[in-house]
Amino acid sequence: MSTATGGRGWRWPRRSTLLLAASVAVGVLLVLWGTDRLARWAAEGLLARNVQLTTGVLTRPEVEVHGTFFLPQLLGGRYERVDILVEDLRAGPLRIEQVDSELTGVHVPFHDLITQDVDVVYLERTREVATLTYEDLNRYLEATGRPLTLEGRPDGEAVLTGSVEVLGRRLSASARAVIEAEGGDLAVQPTQIDTATFLDEASRLLLRQRFTVVIPMDPLPFGQELSGVGIGADRVTVEAGGSGVVVTP
Repeated sequence: MSTATGGRGWRWPRRSTLLLAASVAVGVLLVLWGTDRLARWAAEGLLARNVQLTTGVLTRPEVEVHGTFFLPQLLGGRYERVDILVEDLRAGPLRIEQVDSELTGVHVPFHDLITQDVDVVYLERTREVATLTYEDLNRYLEATGRPLTLEGRPDGEAVLTGSVEVLGRRLSASARAVIEAEGGDLAVQPTQIDTATFLDEASRLLLRQRFTVVIPMDPLPFGQELSGVGIGADRVTVEAGGSGVVVTP
C-alpha cells in the first residue's frame, strides 16, 4: 500500500507544477499584450496630436499603427506602417474634405513617446489620397476672383462655365476640361470651349487662358508629389506621395 500511495503522491505535484507554469505563462502573455496595447494607444494619440498641430485641423485625426506586436517597433523607434485620416483640412481659401494617408517607416524616438513630446517625425515613404468636393473647389474659385463654376461629368471630364472679360468684352462660355497633376498643383485645362460670340484667334486664345485654373495643393501634410487625379460626378480625388518627408509641429 505504501508503494501505491507514494506513486499517486508523485503524480499530483507534477500536474500542479504544469498548471502553475501554464498560469504564469498566460499571465505573462496577458501582461505583455496589455502593455503592447497601451503603448500602441499612446503612440497613436501622440501622432494624432502632432498631426493636428501640424495641419491645424479642428477634428482630431484618426491614427492606426499597424503590426502584430508594437513593443519591438516602439523600442526600435520605427513604426512599419501608420494610417492617418485627416478631415476638413484648410489652407487659406482652399478646403480639402479629407486626406487618407498611408505612411511607411515612421521614425519616432522611444524617448519622445515616453515624454509625450515629439519635435520631428521622419517618414520614409508616404502615400496620400485627398478628396475635394466641387462645392469647395468653387468656393476657392470665387474667393480667388475667378467667375467660374466647375462640375464633374460621368465620362471623367469636368465642365467649366462662367463669364469672363476678354479684350474689354464680357464673354459667357462653357468648356470641357481635364484636371491633371502639374508639379505640386492641380491644373484645370480646357479641351474644348463653346461660346455664342464670334471670336478671332487671339480672343479665343485669351478665353482659353481665362478658363485655365491652377490650384495649389499646399495643405497636403505628407508630401506634395502629385501622381494622379480622378474626376468623379461630385468629387475630385488626388493621389500624392513622397519620400524622406520631415514633419514638424
